[in-house]
Amino acid sequence: MSNDSGASIGYVIGTTRRLILKELGAVFIQNNIPITIEQFIFLHILRSMEGEVTQQDMANNTCKDKSAVLRTIDALERQGLVQRTQLSGDRRKNTLSVTAKCEELFKTLLELEAQTMGTLTEGINSEEYQATIRVLKKIQENATRLTSLK
Repeated sequence: MSNDSGASIGYVIGTTRRLILKELGAVFIQNNIPITIEQFIFLHILRSMEGEVTQQDMANNTCKDKSAVLRTIDALERQGLVQRTQLSGDRRKNTLSVTAKCEELFKTLLELEAQTMGTLTEGINSEEYQATIRVLKKIQENATRLTSLK
């Protein structure tokens, strides 16, 4: 689909994502939050997953390679936010879970995220907001479908 503005939807989405993460990162720093935005995203994904979650599951869900995921896990484990548990029957596999300390931190993180997004969406009415969400979810569905075909 073409548009008159000259900017592709991919460019607009990417730029918007970077600006949102930059602002949220600044808010975290201002509030002495001890994790990075990438760690926040990682923990957000981990918290949303059900069942036994492995390092490979997190690599798949974060679109990161296993070594990058391992570095993130190591850092979060040092902070007491993630716990590794050896999978019974396989010494090489560990499951991941968030700790009570992480859940406590997330109360603050989600509040800060909501405040930040409230500020960033000022001037956008409910109808515009819901339409944007519908369009973005459709793009996600299409991208997921295309990715699964490869």
